[in-house]
Amino acid sequence: MKNNIRYRSDIDGLRAVAVIGVILYHLEISINNNLLFPGGFLGVDVFFVISGYLITSIILKEHNIEKKFNFLEFYKRRIRRLVPALLFVLLTSLVFAYLFLLPIQFKSYINSLFSSIFFYSNLHFHYTGQSYGQSILSTQPLLHTWSLSVEEQFYILYPLLFIFFLKILKTKVKFIFYLFITASIIFTSYMAENHSSFNFYMITNRAWELACGALLSINHFQIKKKRRNNFWKIFGLILIIFSFLYFDSSTAHPSYLTLIPVLGSCLIIDNYHKESFVDKILTNRLFVKIGLISYSLYLWHHPILSFGKISGLTENSIFFKFILILISFFLSIFTYTYIERYFRDYKKINFKKLSFIILSIIFLLILITGPLIEKQKKKYPKILHNLYEQRWFVTKQYHKPCFQRKKYFCFFGNPSNQHTVFLIGDSVMASLQEELRINLEERRINFIPMTNAGCDFLDYKKQNKFCNKEIQLNRKKKINQFRESTIIMHLNYKNIGNDLEKITSFIDNINKYLLLGYKIILINPLPQFKENVSETIYKIYEKNKKNFLNKYKKNEKISLNHKFYSEQTLIITKKLNKLSHKNLFFIHPDKIYCNTEGNNECLANSFKNIYFTDASHLSKVGSKMINFDLIKLIEEINYKN
Repeated sequence: MKNNIRYRSDIDGLRAVAVIGVILYHLEISINNNLLFPGGFLGVDVFFVISGYLITSIILKEHNIEKKFNFLEFYKRRIRRLVPALLFVLLTSLVFAYLFLLPIQFKSYINSLFSSIFFYSNLHFHYTGQSYGQSILSTQPLLHTWSLSVEEQFYILYPLLFIFFLKILKTKVKFIFYLFITASIIFTSYMAENHSSFNFYMITNRAWELACGALLSINHFQIKKKRRNNFWKIFGLILIIFSFLYFDSSTAHPSYLTLIPVLGSCLIIDNYHKESFVDKILTNRLFVKIGLISYSLYLWHHPILSFGKISGLTENSIFFKFILILISFFLSIFTYTYIERYFRDYKKINFKKLSFIILSIIFLLILITGPLIEKQKKKYPKILHNLYEQRWFVTKQYHKPCFQRKKYFCFFGNPSNQHTVFLIGDSVMASLQEELRINLEERRINFIPMTNAGCDFLDYKKQNKFCNKEIQLNRKKKINQFRESTIIMHLNYKNIGNDLEKITSFIDNINKYLLLGYKIILINPLPQFKENVSETIYKIYEKNKKNFLNKYKKNEKISLNHKFYSEQTLIITKKLNKLSHKNLFFIHPDKIYCNTEGNNECLANSFKNIYFTDASHLSKVGSKMINFDLIKLIEEINYKN
């Protein structure tokens, strides 16, 4: 192998293209409600290719010269490169999180902060059910750190594996890479369709992108001379720009489609020529400068834009978004100059001192975050403590939410106990499942939640992406394992409307399982409000912080006219209430949330508590209210049987 690694300014230019793509995506610039750069998030995939190329080049260079590889020095360099800037951004954003986030959000932020520090934030966001791209700019300020965790996991594992294969296979190590990349693309394409969150966040599904960059590096070290082709370089840039403009977050990534930006990155890296048109662009001084600060810029831009969104500053204002990006650039230049470059300089700070600083900061954060959460909570009136809480993600088993499971459903109880309660429904039903789980476990009754977004059915002929055949088949298989069981069902009228075919199909589901001997608890449609409860209360608070309690008392009731609610659900309730069977039981939400004060209204909150987190989902208190009736009914069913 030939040692020919050298600094390439075009790669810094490519970094600039990648980070600009990500920033443009998070800016949410649209024309006629169409996003201008819907695939800008694929800039991260460009970064992965670059990382694979550069890290492999570093390993090969040292291995060729020294005939060995110093793992300890490699990891020290990685720590110098990544950790100081990351900690600086995290500490700064902690201050803004304390000031701007509500208690539930701040607690979530603290969890994500530690997951970022210890480089498992990709795992954290997957297992907390945070879907990337669900909302383009997340109100999770540190969501973007998932990719840093993937890279750091790569830095920890890859050198060990690569050196191992390099020593065994020598020049034939490329074969392993070709085999791995091919198999991995097939695997990720399958996972993209069946386990999209796992596929997006996990290193197992991103490793092939890093491996593509690594394979390029191996080729460059093995081939003494290679003709550079300007056409392929231009084509590579076109592929990347095409990806930014035409893909979007609903497209499955990573998958075979991600080959387009990955291949584009590979073509640019593989065909460097100073005189080429593309290289003149990428080696332009501005692009190189942006590339040099790209790590700091990536770190800063998301929390800054996220806090802008949370505070309402950037709502419907592209001007303020650009101001925040300008601030991001200034902070990135400062961070690169005074943090990144300083801590990477062995002459200015030795590793022992750096380690002491890093460990001291982490230890201090561990000590203060608990008290800080409690102190921050006391800043707000009680009614604000649980705003925006996503109850449908609270119930977990093996660290993964029970919500959105397609096959391996959560099971709480004893398999030998045939009496089991199944909860079937969408995210609305998932918002009551944690309190139900606690109550059932206390009574030693098995509980299996089967909740998926937009999926109220056990069996429905018309499939859709939310409630496909696989989910319904797996639900039925599991229920058939527990014959002496109770099934809780609910039909979300916001999803169904007055679709008679769907209502009839839902009733057929009920009758089918009644005939099989199951007990059915049918929850009549829950109220669905016109406004987001958390947003409405928070807006009242934002406008009247000093006089909030007095102002809130005057506007405390977020309600839905009971007559309007009855009209909206009339067709569904009429048909459901006609059903009669000894094993069929009803829960009437209107008796729980409506007319409680004789005012002909369904209430979303009281002065002290919220019953609904948003327009549809129950809060913890709201869940307890319906669970009181549910558990009472389940105990009656058990007593009768």
